[in-house]
Amino acid sequence: MSGISALNIAKDSLISHQTAINTTGSNIANVNTTGYTRQRPVFTTNGTMDVAAGLVQMSVSIDQIERVYNRFLEAEINEQIQDFGYSETRKEQLQLIEIIFNETTGEGIDDLFNKFWGALEDLSSNPEGQPERVALLSAAESLTYLFRSFSSDLVAVQDDANAAISDLVTQVNGKLASIADLNEKIAQNETGTGDTNVLRDARTVLAKELAECIDIQYFEDSRGALNIFISNGLTLVESGNYYTLDVQANAGNSFYYDVVFTDNPGVSINKYITSGRLAGFMEIRDTTAAAYLNDLNMLAATLVQEVNVQHRLGYDLMSNVGGDFFDPSKTDARTIAVSAAIIGDINKIAASETVNGDGTNAMYVGRLKDALVLNGNTSTFNGYYSSFIGGIGEDVASANRICNHHTDLMNQLNIKRESISGVSVDEEMLNLIKYQTGYSAAAKLCSTVQELVDTLLGLV
Repeated sequence: MSGISALNIAKDSLISHQTAINTTGSNIANVNTTGYTRQRPVFTTNGTMDVAAGLVQMSVSIDQIERVYNRFLEAEINEQIQDFGYSETRKEQLQLIEIIFNETTGEGIDDLFNKFWGALEDLSSNPEGQPERVALLSAAESLTYLFRSFSSDLVAVQDDANAAISDLVTQVNGKLASIADLNEKIAQNETGTGDTNVLRDARTVLAKELAECIDIQYFEDSRGALNIFISNGLTLVESGNYYTLDVQANAGNSFYYDVVFTDNPGVSINKYITSGRLAGFMEIRDTTAAAYLNDLNMLAATLVQEVNVQHRLGYDLMSNVGGDFFDPSKTDARTIAVSAAIIGDINKIAASETVNGDGTNAMYVGRLKDALVLNGNTSTFNGYYSSFIGGIGEDVASANRICNHHTDLMNQLNIKRESISGVSVDEEMLNLIKYQTGYSAAAKLCSTVQELVDTLLGLV
């Protein structure tokens, strides 16, 4: 091996170990950088040389700076992120709904139902009493107001979820565009001499953010591009191309959005979005809040019907046949109201069963408190509402358990990822010592060879 060859070996070793030191420094510097993947220099020999004693390894070089990355683990993390996004969205929205129906203040529907029944009982004892009639009207108006308020609050939850869907679609489109752009840059750098590790880290972070919004599947092609699909196989990103989503009015409810592809606006893809925050908001808007509204509407409609039927069987203070107590044209929770005739004249409350002025009819209306008129004639008004509130509580508890489960799984997977791809300062310091030792040895080799060459030249 000539002196020049030995110097080249020393030079290559110096360069390689300097690169390794730089890589270690980059790892240490980015120990707290979100999404950073630990990098590792891959040393490789530059071949062998045939000498009398056999083959001798030639110099060394850095073949690549590789990301310490487990793609199967990353895919599993992304799946959990999708489930987490869905479950956390449901949990947060259900907690908002639970606050709406908070019965701890003593001013919930259950309490106002009891005041309404109590006012009817008081009126039955004194059918001609003006204070009793005023109290009944006040109790009825408070009850109907709370129905309308709860309905409005539930619709507001639906409207907010609808707005969130539109915002998320905008976010998704931005991430799709960024991923497609990174795909192009990665492909260009990998065909040249550029380093793609930073670009890949940025793309991995974007893929996780995208997964939290919408359920996706993906694979990396031979050019290094990340191709992304939704659950039914429809393409979102293909190499440097991306296909944006949009929102349009739902055919059945023009106030609410369907998610569509911008290039195919007539076809809703709602049913293919089964996880992520988008699915969570859709489920709250279209299923959960809608079901609660239906239950509330059923309660209001039954109250209007049953009270009006009995009220019309009685007589008011002017000995006229009773009319409707509640407005018969307003039979859902959004519109329920005491009839204008009763509001205008409390003497039209038909408390009597006969023209003689007893309070029997008010008593009969009050007995509706215990009537089995809901859930297929198995529940009372208060019982139905208590079950309704209990159901919301169970839904919230279930959502909390599911969200906590996915949070725990995601944390465990992230801990596992950190053990593989994260930066350990202790480990990097050991690597730094190792590479510094290699660099010093290469420098010593360089000076030693230089001395040998100088000695040989001095002999000439």
